[in-house]
Amino acid sequence: MIIKGAKTLTIAEYVIRRWMKEKNFATECFDLTMDGNEGTLTDRTGDSMVVVYDPKTQKVYEKE
Repeated sequence: MIIKGAKTLTIAEYVIRRWMKEKNFATECFDLTMDGNEGTLTDRTGDSMVVVYDPKTQKVYEKE
């Protein structure tokens, strides 16, 4: 599977981008920056949220 917009080949980024697609994010409206297993999603207005990929559970969750 090819994930449009993936700039690296990390598993965390791949899984987070797949999670975004499953949650119906308009991926073209968000920038994703990765720091290890954490991704920061920033929209066009500058609002952002942090999501985390947990490799043990293989799940993505929103960081509080």
